[in-house]
Amino acid sequence: MNLRIPGYFLVALLSAYLTYIIIPIVKSYCIKKGLLDYPGPRKIHTSPIPRLGGVAFVISFTFSIWLGFMANPQLWHNDWQGIAGVVAGGFIIFTLGLVDDIRGISPPVKFLWQAGAALFPVLCGVRADVLNVPYYKLVELGFWGIPLSVIWIVAITNTFNLLDGLDGLAAGIAGISSLTFLILSVVLDLPLASLFAAGIFGISIAFLKFNYHPAQIFMGDSGSLFIGYVLGVTSLYWPKSYASIIMFVPLLALGVPVLEMVTTTVRRAATGQKIYIADRRHIFHYLLESGISHRSVVWIFYVISIQFSIMAVGFVLGRANIMLVLEGIFIIFIGLILSRRMKSGGDNGR
Repeated sequence: MNLRIPGYFLVALLSAYLTYIIIPIVKSYCIKKGLLDYPGPRKIHTSPIPRLGGVAFVISFTFSIWLGFMANPQLWHNDWQGIAGVVAGGFIIFTLGLVDDIRGISPPVKFLWQAGAALFPVLCGVRADVLNVPYYKLVELGFWGIPLSVIWIVAITNTFNLLDGLDGLAAGIAGISSLTFLILSVVLDLPLASLFAAGIFGISIAFLKFNYHPAQIFMGDSGSLFIGYVLGVTSLYWPKSYASIIMFVPLLALGVPVLEMVTTTVRRAATGQKIYIADRRHIFHYLLESGISHRSVVWIFYVISIQFSIMAVGFVLGRANIMLVLEGIFIIFIGLILSRRMKSGGDNGR
């Protein structure tokens, strides 16, 4: 049984409202307790910034999703084991990120805990059972669906952590990706995926009020890992009847973070650098160094993300050709706007 579109709108609205009122409280607490992200060689910001925005995310998401279950208890009864697994894994991911924000955790230890957290939803049934191999056929994964699903969740969990290097970048991409998931999940009648996507969408959009350049607060690992985890899990709620696009469409919807993860991993591996050691050689760093303003770089990534999302929706609706034409028009329009912004100096700074 579905909540229907107005119900998802209310969930998104509630999560946005709660985020909007909780963030200032978290910000004040961080300043009072000295829980700040200080400038450094790998950082772009030049002054200490509060960094525990993820606390507001979890509170807002929990209450908004709880409202969804209260409005439609059947959602819980239909898949309480899977939901319990998602909740347990989410709690571990958030706690892991929070501890890392406050005290710091070594990357190998973080990966182990992330894999353990991902096991909860996967073992509770939230996993990919089939895989579409291009130019071959659909492959029943069987047991291998468990490790592959864990790897998928851990990978998507970390993509948003990699993106959280510019003000408003991770939050904006999360908003675009979650809106895409929401649209697709409603079209495919996937109530739980729709509910989770609506919650993340509301959080992301509200957080931009405080995180857009110049940022007043950062989401921190507690926020970026939590968002990545929820979207990674949400992308596994696809029905077998759409097996041919089970992984392909989510890859498109998460195009920018996946692209950033792949390029970063390949680059670090090719240069002999440990793949989990942070640096200032991400794509957005190069764009900044080329003289493009901070806000313009962020909008370039927004536009690319929207393009991927349009393609994802087009494939599901069976209107890929029409979507590609609309996308072309959209690219030209946005390109003209960005060109004017860059010529005028954008926000006259980074």
